[in-house]
Amino acid sequence: MPSFPEPQKAKRWGASLKPTIKPGIPHRSGVTHLLLFCFLATSAPSWGFTPPPSEDLPKSFVYKDKSITLKNLTNPFKGNPKVVKKGGTLYTRHCFFCHGDLLDGNGLFGKSFFPPPADFTRLDSILSRPQAYTFWRIMKGGQGLPEKYEPWNSAMPAWEDALSEKDVWKIITYIYDTAGQRHAKPGKQEPPSLKRGKRVYLEKCAFCHGEEGKGDGPAADYSMPQPRNLTKGHIKIRSTPFGKIPTDKDLMNVIDNGLRSTTMPGWKHLPENDRKSLLVYIKSLSKKFAKFKKKGKKHKITKVGKEPALSPESMERGKALFMTQCSGCHGVEGRGDGVTTQRIVDYSSSAIWPRNLSQPWTFRRGSTRKDIFITLRTGLSTSAMPKFSEKVFKDEQIWDIVNFVTTLAPPTQPKMQSPIHAKKVAGEISDDPNDPIWQNAQASFIPLGGQLQEKPKSYFPTVRNLTVRAVHNKKEVSLYIHWDDPSLDPALIEFTDVEVSPPPPLPEHMRGKEPKEALEPASPEYPDAIAVQFPVSLDKQIPHFLNGDTDHPVNLWKWTTATNKATEIHANGLKGWAHQEDSAVRAKGHFSYGRYSVILKRVFKEDEGDIQFQTGKPIPIAFNVWDGYAEETGNKKSISSWFTLWLDE
Repeated sequence: MPSFPEPQKAKRWGASLKPTIKPGIPHRSGVTHLLLFCFLATSAPSWGFTPPPSEDLPKSFVYKDKSITLKNLTNPFKGNPKVVKKGGTLYTRHCFFCHGDLLDGNGLFGKSFFPPPADFTRLDSILSRPQAYTFWRIMKGGQGLPEKYEPWNSAMPAWEDALSEKDVWKIITYIYDTAGQRHAKPGKQEPPSLKRGKRVYLEKCAFCHGEEGKGDGPAADYSMPQPRNLTKGHIKIRSTPFGKIPTDKDLMNVIDNGLRSTTMPGWKHLPENDRKSLLVYIKSLSKKFAKFKKKGKKHKITKVGKEPALSPESMERGKALFMTQCSGCHGVEGRGDGVTTQRIVDYSSSAIWPRNLSQPWTFRRGSTRKDIFITLRTGLSTSAMPKFSEKVFKDEQIWDIVNFVTTLAPPTQPKMQSPIHAKKVAGEISDDPNDPIWQNAQASFIPLGGQLQEKPKSYFPTVRNLTVRAVHNKKEVSLYIHWDDPSLDPALIEFTDVEVSPPPPLPEHMRGKEPKEALEPASPEYPDAIAVQFPVSLDKQIPHFLNGDTDHPVNLWKWTTATNKATEIHANGLKGWAHQEDSAVRAKGHFSYGRYSVILKRVFKEDEGDIQFQTGKPIPIAFNVWDGYAEETGNKKSISSWFTLWLDE
C-alpha cells in the first residue's frame, strides 16, 4: 500500500510559513500552492506530513457503486492474531515499497515522492485516527482527498479496484497492531534464546526470508536483490574472506543497520535481547555455523591498516589498476556499463548490475574509504564481485584503487533544487552538453520512483534519479537532462556518435591465447526514453503528477533512442495519450559511458492546447523515464513528483 500522507495546512507548520511569491505575480490556486509545496517537499522532516484530521472524514463515500457510511464502520478482524499475519503478507506485496518493512515511511521509494510516505509508527499518524478513516484513505487514495488537500500532490494510489474490503481490513489490522507495538510498554526482558529468536524471526523476518529461511517469503518476488537464503550461511557484507561464514558481529551489523538501497531495513529499535535472540536463531538455520564451532575453527578477519593520505600519484596508479581490474564490469566512468555485464546480468535469476560507483549513497556496506577497502578485500559472496586477494594485490594497491574510486562521484548525495532556475542567456542556445552555457547553469537533482498506481507496475526501475539544467533566451526554453543507464540502446548509434566502455586491457596473467569474441550490444525490445511533463494550462489547478486526468490534461515532451527526436503528447491520465502530428520540440540525445544526456528546446508560445511559457512565473514540471533493456514501456517506468521550473527575468 504505497500510501502517502497529504499536505497539511500551513498553519500546522507555524503562522509565519508562507509561500514566497515574487512581486507582481497574481495569486493562482494551484500554482501559488506549488511554491509552498516545493518548499515543504525539500525542507520537511524525514517523517513526512501529518495526514488530514479526523474531522475531514466524510460521512460516506462510493465504493463499487455502493455508498459506505463511515460513522459506525468497524474492523471485523480487529485483534485477530491470524489476520495480523495475513495482513502482513498483503502489506509486503502492496505497501512496503514506500512505507517500508518498519512502517516508518522509509521504504525503497520513501524518498522518491513528495509528500513523503506516511510514518505509521508516529502517534500523530493514523494510530490517532479511527480505523474507518484508514479504510477510506486506502480505498480512495490521494486523488480521493477533499479538494483543499490538493490531491495532485499525493502518490497514494486508490486501492478500491485492486484490493477487496476484507484484504484492506487485514492490512489495517496488521498496520495498527505492528505500529502500535513501537509504543507498547516494554515487558520483562527474557535472556537471549533460540525459542525467542524464532518468535521474533517469524514476526519480523519471515515475510521476506521465508519461514524456513530460504529467501522465499511472500515478499521475495517484490524484492531486488532478493532476500538472502539464510540456510546457505552467506551474507554479502562480511569481514571474513569470500565464501566464508560471517562473524556474529557481521550478522549483528546487518540486523542493526540493514542494507542501504534495498528493502532490508535495520532493526536497531528492537530490544537488545530480541536482536541477540534473532542472531542465535539465524545461525541455527544453516549447518555451517555448528560445523564451524564443532571443528574449533576461528574466523580470519580482514585487516584494515592505517589509511594513507590521498595524493595525485596514488589516484593515477589506482586509475591504471581500475581500468585493468574493474572497468570490465563497472565501466570506465564507474557507472556499471562495462562489457562484461552482458555476461553476468540476468533479471530472471535476480542477478543485478554492478554498483554504480558514481552514486556512493547506494553502496550496501557504506562509502567511506575503509568500507570500500573491505569490500575489495572480501568481495561480495553470491555475487559477481570477486575478492582482491592478498596474494596478488598489496594493501598499497588496494588503497590506490580506493583513492581513484573516490574521484568518480561527489562526496555526498546531491540535494534537490526546487525551483529549477532557468537562467536568461543571450543568443542561440547550444545543443552541445559540453558548451559553457550548460556548465554554468544550475544543476537540480531529481529523485525518481517506480510507477505503482496501475499495472504494469515498475517495482525495480533502473533509473532512480536524474539531473536537469535549464536556460532560456526569452524566445525559447531549453532543458539539458542527464541520467545514468548502464545499457545503451544500440539504435541510437544510427543517429549520433556514442561512447561505450571498451573491453579492459586485461593484465598479463589473465590473458588467454585466443581473444574472446567481442559481444555485440544487446538490442532491447523497447527503446530507452524520457518524457518531460507540464500542465497544459498554468491558470488552473495543477493536474495529478501521473499524467493528469480528463479535466486537467498535461503536455509531454517524449524523446526516444528509436529516433533521437522528441514528440509532443497530450495526456489525460496514464492511458489517455494522443501524439501530436507535428512536434515543435527539438531534441538531441547523446550517450557516454553509461549516461544519457538529452537537450530539449521549444519556443515560448505554441498552439492553443500546449503550455505557454512565461518568465517570472512558477511552472510545474515532472519527469518519466523508461529503460528498454528492463522491458519498461507504457506505464512501466520511473516517475517523479511535481517540481517547479522558474524562468528568470
